[in-house]
Amino acid sequence: MTLSHQSYITLMPSSTLIALKNRIIQAVLFKEQSVPRGELLDSGRTCNRGTQGCCMSLRNVNNCLKVLTLCLLVAITLTSVSLTGVHAQSRGVTIGDWSLSQVQSSGYETTTPDATGVNPGIVSGTPQPMLVDGKFGQAMQFNGNNIVYIPIKFVVGFPPMAQPMYVPISPNLDIQKYFQVDAWINVPSYKNATYNNIIVKCNHPDQACSWQNTVRILGLAIRAGIPQNGVVQGALSGYLLTDNGGGNEIVTTQAIPLNQWVEVEFTRDATGLHLYVNGYAQTVNTVEGVQNPQGNIVNGTEYYIGHDGYATIQDVKLVDLDPPQVAESAFDIGPNIMTSVIAVSAIFAIAWLMRRLIQLWLIRPKV
Repeated sequence: MTLSHQSYITLMPSSTLIALKNRIIQAVLFKEQSVPRGELLDSGRTCNRGTQGCCMSLRNVNNCLKVLTLCLLVAITLTSVSLTGVHAQSRGVTIGDWSLSQVQSSGYETTTPDATGVNPGIVSGTPQPMLVDGKFGQAMQFNGNNIVYIPIKFVVGFPPMAQPMYVPISPNLDIQKYFQVDAWINVPSYKNATYNNIIVKCNHPDQACSWQNTVRILGLAIRAGIPQNGVVQGALSGYLLTDNGGGNEIVTTQAIPLNQWVEVEFTRDATGLHLYVNGYAQTVNTVEGVQNPQGNIVNGTEYYIGHDGYATIQDVKLVDLDPPQVAESAFDIGPNIMTSVIAVSAIFAIAWLMRRLIQLWLIRPKV
């Protein structure tokens, strides 16, 4: 039969009860104090005169633990907020990363992978671009008549439908405001075309499936053909079309060197449009529009890599420097709250254990 605590005490021999009553408990940390058994140290009870110093010490320890717990909770909360703020100020989100170092057969077409896993490119042209030795491993060589095609939307509804329509495939490629696009290129010579494109974003505003009805939206290219408007042949060009007006184009004042690997970059940030070569900002001229255009970038239907250019290209990267805040918040909140919950739970557990250990250290029976 299981006995309650009260019945257990009642059934104990009287000699044992007397021994327990007279048993002495010594405060180890305060050796000048000795506390009778009937005067158990408890911060929630009234202390007698003989144990007042020890009780006050235990209360001070408990108060210190409470203050320590509160401070740790505040630190965890501030850490969570700080982590969110740092993440929100990140450099951006890579939405396309094409190394152009391999091709894959995908049914009736050949593709080149996107490191993000979202936007593979379709290798097109006759002959298709070749894989050759690049700056880092393999790269893709373009002959001026072949391309890598990355769809943003697919057109559906050929005649007899009166109104063809586009179905979104990769809307994340429609960057709205700030961006960075960069690549490694090796140019042997220039093709007689205004733009020897490294990467270009286009649109078909009338939903016509022909290049003649294509509008240039965003492009990193080399200006070739006949020099005009003071543009140096071989100058690096950055072009952008926004919904606030016409096109805007900046060009470098010096030509891109031939037959050597160079890293090129086109960026739009809060200060405007910028071009970089091998990581260095270039002096530019504005040949159309303004250098700091206003408005959002016009949406498009596809990107082309290597269109109308003689070049070996690799490591083309497209970065959204101002990604939607809703997506960032949704990504940040979960992990930070989970981290805070785990940390707070651990703090409470440690505080409780510390209190119990201190009570056991302060109150130890004599042997």
